[in-house]
Amino acid sequence: MTVGLVGRIPLRVEKGLPEGWRIAMIAFIQRMAPHTRLLALVSILFFVLLNFRLDFFSELYQPIRRNHLALHAILEMVSIFVSITIALHGWVSFKETMSAKWLLFSSVFLVVALFDIMHTFSFPGMPHFIIDSNPQASIWFWVGARLTESIIFLIVILFPFKTRVKYYRRKYFYLLALLYFLFVSFVIYRFHADLPLVIVDGHPTQLKITFEIVTMIIHGAVLYKVMTSGPAMTYREIALASFYLILSSWLLTAYEDVSEYRSMAGHFFKVLGYYYLLKHMFHWKIEKPYADLHDLSTRHELLLNSVAEGIYGINKEGKVTFMNESALRMLGYEQAEILGHDFHDLIHRTAEGCQFAKEDCLTTQTSHDGKSRNSKNQFFKRKDGHIFPVSMKTEPMLKNGEQNGTVITFSDLSRELQFDELQREKRQFELELNLAMKLQESLNPQQRKWKDQENIGAVSVPFRILNGDFYTIVPRGNLLMMAIADISGKGIPAAIQKSMMVYALEDFNSRYEEPHDVLTSMNTFIHDYTSDYSFVTLTMVNYNKATRLFSYSTGGHEPILWYRVERHEFIELHTKNPALGIFADSHYTTQSVVLEPGDLIILYTDGLTECKTVYAPDENDLLREALMSIDHSQPGEILARQLLDEVNQLRPYEVHDDQTIMILKA
Repeated sequence: MTVGLVGRIPLRVEKGLPEGWRIAMIAFIQRMAPHTRLLALVSILFFVLLNFRLDFFSELYQPIRRNHLALHAILEMVSIFVSITIALHGWVSFKETMSAKWLLFSSVFLVVALFDIMHTFSFPGMPHFIIDSNPQASIWFWVGARLTESIIFLIVILFPFKTRVKYYRRKYFYLLALLYFLFVSFVIYRFHADLPLVIVDGHPTQLKITFEIVTMIIHGAVLYKVMTSGPAMTYREIALASFYLILSSWLLTAYEDVSEYRSMAGHFFKVLGYYYLLKHMFHWKIEKPYADLHDLSTRHELLLNSVAEGIYGINKEGKVTFMNESALRMLGYEQAEILGHDFHDLIHRTAEGCQFAKEDCLTTQTSHDGKSRNSKNQFFKRKDGHIFPVSMKTEPMLKNGEQNGTVITFSDLSRELQFDELQREKRQFELELNLAMKLQESLNPQQRKWKDQENIGAVSVPFRILNGDFYTIVPRGNLLMMAIADISGKGIPAAIQKSMMVYALEDFNSRYEEPHDVLTSMNTFIHDYTSDYSFVTLTMVNYNKATRLFSYSTGGHEPILWYRVERHEFIELHTKNPALGIFADSHYTTQSVVLEPGDLIILYTDGLTECKTVYAPDENDLLREALMSIDHSQPGEILARQLLDEVNQLRPYEVHDDQTIMILKA
């Protein structure tokens, strides 16, 4: 005999067991909590007595035997509650875990819960539910639940996998589980009278005993796997659940009547097993993740407080959600005085100390469009009223690909830059900005080439000073060539890039006739001669006035809006080609339509449709509504101006981008 000591409980293990198994079992029991070991020991003693003191327990159970149906239903409902809890938690928490193993486990336990429900309602003595209560159907549902339960234990424990699946596949796991349940339930309900007998005269048949033995073997394999897995106790509760489910299955092979004490004891051990399942889920899927989250939050707080820069975060409403100690020290506030307040209104100022325009605030802009920004020309106000210059950088906070706030870092520039130096840089910047504006104005399309043609019109309005939009119209006999573009970025870089585009586009227009040829050449030019971080969206069209053939190619730009006058309908035209400058070998295509007399073609930039101050998608509904409210008989130039004015009157929010629109009348 090998004798081990587990706490104060002597442990005796037969020498016939393999040495590795004995060592693993001793180590596993030693790692168990004292109350868990005590419960397991009491359960084993109770289990042994149940099997050998038949007369004693029969007499003891006799007074409550008439309540067997109610007790059976209560114990089953407890098991069903645990199974449904596991299934619901798997459904809800999958967005955070993306674990295929946990998704499979939880979806299968939905089936176990449904099988147990059917077993309970079809148990002898229960009221009618689809069919009359029937011991054969009830036991077959029991067998289905136990086999399904043990097999999923086997898969999860003996064949561990760490695959992550996409979120949308969650519903397919649960759908397949439901289909499996429906199929098995249909077979049992429809053919239960024809299925092999699993109970005769109240006691299990050899077939039912075989099923229970199979489940015991599977749970025994799970128990062995967990015990021999080393010091890691990740699946400790799963092993205990298997232990009690083995005891349950054993007792449910030995009863002589479904209402005797061994049947009830088997259900009781099943509830104990499911209790440890619930405990496992609570610890590893709820308690531990929250503890890890708390530890992570503490580490992040220590990290934030260890840096010299000020760091704070705001939510979608602009309210401060956190601020590190460096930021509090620079601003002179206490944590409680600033959390939950609008940082912009409280802190952000101009160099002169006036309230900074909210629409010009980098934080507000990043909150609206999710783009990172930085500036060394910002000013904050301390609690004591002192204005100091800061270097400021904004980054969007993303969760599952969606922005739910903004993080801002800033540094006090008071010691690095004198205020007069900042003023000098400001004047220099304004001078360069004015030069860039004049450069852009000099690059506007020459009106004299197409001004006398009443069937076309164009207007372009910059949001501030510099215009990031560009258009050109080149008449060539019966052929009219038109292009509209939106250059990424704004300011001086956009002005320089615009000048390059003007001359490049005029050169390519003189050598190519098909729109996609022009886009292909322009893409190569932009990719080779501009920054890696810049790109251009461009639409190129050709219109033959004699045949009214309209050919077009779009490169990442807004779709062309075609209004068919005779049918009173709008059609969006686009070739779904990529933006220019991203890939050197992008492929572009041209498509064509034939216009009818009076049809209108509208080309526009996203400044007419973009929604930066409301949470709504960019659409051209306002453009369509505006077009229907103006007189189409007017010359193209007047029509374009009126259409732009009408769109801006209809939109429920302010303009936050350059706006360009072109109109062609067939």
